[in-house]
Amino acid sequence: MSTVLWANRLIDGAVTSDQSDKYAMHKHLSKIDEIARGAGLMALSEICDTTDLRFNIEDLSLPEGMASTSEWMAAQGVWVDAAAAASQLAALIDAIETRKPRFGLIRNDYEAVVAELRESLAFAREAAGQAAKFNFAIVM
Repeated sequence: MSTVLWANRLIDGAVTSDQSDKYAMHKHLSKIDEIARGAGLMALSEICDTTDLRFNIEDLSLPEGMASTSEWMAAQGVWVDAAAAASQLAALIDAIETRKPRFGLIRNDYEAVVAELRESLAFAREAAGQAAKFNFAIVM
């Protein structure tokens, strides 16, 4: 089982996920954060929610009346305005494409990181059009 990121939007208390495994983004999150900070942007990890991860690792029980970790994340999770997230993601992609850093020692995951960021940007822009909140969930 791998740990990945999923992009999510929150509208009227309901979470919708793109359910697309962003393995490269999770794997290289520290480097992505370094690039973001160097460009004067918010670190990507600041909009990563750990609700699902904590429930899986710590074997926690959901509060009574909740059927999924998505419900808990909707109520207690890390969220940002989707328009702000889209703006940050677009600027981050620009910074990465300008620098063209290597992602990985043995295999360069540059193309995978950029593709996953672009996919996330599209999802964030769609969410912004719906006045939604946005985050990345760390899921396993």
